Amino acid sequence: MVTLRDALAAAVGHHQAGRLDAARPLYHSILRSQPGHPDALHLLGVLESQSGRPRAALPLLRRAVALLPGDADFLGNLARTLRAAEQPDAAERAFARTAALDPTDVQAAFTLGSLRLERGNAAGAAAAFAQALARRPDFAEARINRANALAALGRPKDAARLRRQAVALAPAHPDALHNAAVSALADAGLDRPLSHARRLDPERVERAVGALVHALVADPHHGAAADALIGAALALVQAGQAPDKLLDRAARTALTVLRRNPRDTRAAAVIAYRFYRRGRTDLGSRFMRRVSGRFTAAEVAADFELRLWSMVRAGRHALDGLPDADSLLDAFPPLELLAEPPAGRGPLLVVSCDDGYYRRFATGLLDSVEAAGGGAAVHVHVHVVNPSPETLADLARRRERLPLGTSREDLDFTGWDDHRRTTYYACIRFLRWHQLMTRWERPLLHLDADCTLAGGLDALAARLEGADVALLRDARWRGPTREITVCFAAFRPTPRGQAFLALTAAYIAAFLREGRGYWMLDQAAPFAVLDALQWRGERREDGLRVRWFDVLDFPWVRFIGEK
Repeated sequence: MVTLRDALAAAVGHHQAGRLDAARPLYHSILRSQPGHPDALHLLGVLESQSGRPRAALPLLRRAVALLPGDADFLGNLARTLRAAEQPDAAERAFARTAALDPTDVQAAFTLGSLRLERGNAAGAAAAFAQALARRPDFAEARINRANALAALGRPKDAARLRRQAVALAPAHPDALHNAAVSALADAGLDRPLSHARRLDPERVERAVGALVHALVADPHHGAAADALIGAALALVQAGQAPDKLLDRAARTALTVLRRNPRDTRAAAVIAYRFYRRGRTDLGSRFMRRVSGRFTAAEVAADFELRLWSMVRAGRHALDGLPDADSLLDAFPPLELLAEPPAGRGPLLVVSCDDGYYRRFATGLLDSVEAAGGGAAVHVHVHVVNPSPETLADLARRRERLPLGTSREDLDFTGWDDHRRTTYYACIRFLRWHQLMTRWERPLLHLDADCTLAGGLDALAARLEGADVALLRDARWRGPTREITVCFAAFRPTPRGQAFLALTAAYIAAFLREGRGYWMLDQAAPFAVLDALQWRGERREDGLRVRWFDVLDFPWVRFIGEK
């Protein structure tokens, strides 16, 4: 006669050998004979959980725990099944009871900590990981996760110490390496919003990037490390602080990421910036157009990098099919000249803004022109979008003191969001400058409204002699929408100077007309035009003559915005 003990032994034998279909009926036969058999209830519950049926397992495990509430194994298996069944509240309570019943159960304490960390309870998680480490000091993953919990609690130095210890315990563990890199990135200053005005210690940046690279060597598919490397590369590119070596390594990682997720736009952008750094923006823009084909127009507009690169057309054929600037004028409000500047052939300082920017900034610029004298030969023209009566009155008063011309345009912005509206303000000026240069045939010195003169402009005007165009360059390789900064630009009425301005205006107007113009279009346009002219061979000695100035060393103007 087969006893319950024999039946249970046979069931356990099948269960341990992985013959679950043979073990299941034996557990059921035991429970038919003795419905309250705690081991059979527990083991059948474990079997059902292993079979991917946590909802069938839970009633069995709960009955077993009710019969033997002090059994830590029963409680631990119930806790794991509750987690698999996506019942985090009950799972956390069960894990906490398990860890309290058996303080030597390192895995229960670790899982409790992980669950708490996932649920945002950093303090509780740190305590659970500390319990696991008290029993197993060499548990690298517990040290990593406790570091993450302490970082969330605002204790970065303690977190960094634990991360270094984890790397020492497991030098090839990708999670340990990644977490050490996170601390190194924070130490380098990359955990805070980064701008090109805040310089980072390159040695610290190199250490942080090196830790990420080591993590990816240990596990080339480590998603968090890849994402951190790509994010660091993008932040440093945009801040003008990305060494070529970093961008090369990040681009290789980005290729691996894109094979797994072809819609990862940050990875795609890193590859495009690498093309740009190597002087092949044409390949970068073509690559990003292919990537953009995987997204809707609304998704492109919502994604920062897709939006930027959608405005970059580079290479020999970048300007093919571009309409003539004059043919696009009908798509925009008419330019209304209110007062012509004094007649002359000398440079004309031109400023364009909306009414709000006029009152906030342009008045200060005009004050500085008055104070500096601007230079005997320099006249001023101000163009305002939707000027208020107060703005028009201020301009009229200033005409009594300044050689000043004014113009306006009126546009109904109903239904436009802030981004589209400010983009229009920034971009329409180039179309207006094309119109005014055609009308007056005199040099135009374009300035942003939010700046002031540092002195007279005679010396600057003299340096423009012999050039067709003068532009500000940011030599930190920050990208095709940032390399030419149009807070200042000058256009002279030579045939090539007028052609360059007309092409830039047409490039901008075509994007605006199609509703695809976004912030920085005004800087993407001159870059694209110059790139196309370079490919066409039109920047020889007899081609377009560009006078370059350094954006970080431009003594004639004080720029209010960050440069």
